[in-house]
Amino acid sequence: MKKAFTLAETLITIGIIGVVAAIVIPIITNNVQDKQHATMWKKKYSEIVNIYREVKDEFGGDICVESKTGYVKSAKCSRIGDWAKYTTLSLDFVNEFVSRLKVVDSCGKPEYGESKLCKNYDFKWVGYCHPSAYGYYGSLVQGRGKSGSTRPASCQPAGALYTAGDMSNRAVLLLDGSVIYFGGYATGMISVDVNNFTKGPNTIGRDLFVIMLNEDWAKPIGAEGTFNVAANGATCKCSKDYGSVSGQGFLGSSDLLHGKMLSGVCCSATKLK
Repeated sequence: MKKAFTLAETLITIGIIGVVAAIVIPIITNNVQDKQHATMWKKKYSEIVNIYREVKDEFGGDICVESKTGYVKSAKCSRIGDWAKYTTLSLDFVNEFVSRLKVVDSCGKPEYGESKLCKNYDFKWVGYCHPSAYGYYGSLVQGRGKSGSTRPASCQPAGALYTAGDMSNRAVLLLDGSVIYFGGYATGMISVDVNNFTKGPNTIGRDLFVIMLNEDWAKPIGAEGTFNVAANGATCKCSKDYGSVSGQGFLGSSDLLHGKMLSGVCCSATKLK
């Protein structure tokens, strides 16, 4: 007598395969996407650092300004362990930097020469709202930011996510589909969404990465000198279990240079290796 599977056995087997596939396929898909994002991040980091060096050599002005004086008074960029005033990237530096990019669209603060504010999803490629500056990017421990498919009436529903104090001066959509944000509320910051806000996952450390810069260097956060060791430990880890769930800036909340950094921000350095 030939042996064969019964209908019940076949259905059970198919069910098991379906359950395993439902678990495994998203993991595989996420891994593939993360590798693609990391590859794009390496490309964008190299591009940004090269432009930073060009601008710094040719600029002749101050990279940063004091953010509480109307973006007028000159100031050195604040640094970890050595700061007393809030500083952010200067308008002139940002303009010089943007002039070297292939820009499709832009928005930002009037102080940065923009007539279009990045708020309320008037521009769906943008992942933060101004002037409230509520970010629609999630930290790595949160796993995911808000989707670009819905347009809220105001910035307030995103209050539990990353509050975009370090990326709300100006945003530019580039020809390759990436978005570069200029900001910094306690020092100079440039952050990059490698596939822009419309595609997700809109998560720090997966498709959003950050560079800290001053008059001497531009480094990915997580590199030496870009975070406070006393608050975070000597080694910056790319792990959802390392760092804060949410915060005002990439490097902390109440103390934007000396605080506990956001979960996922260290991936900016580790994913370049």
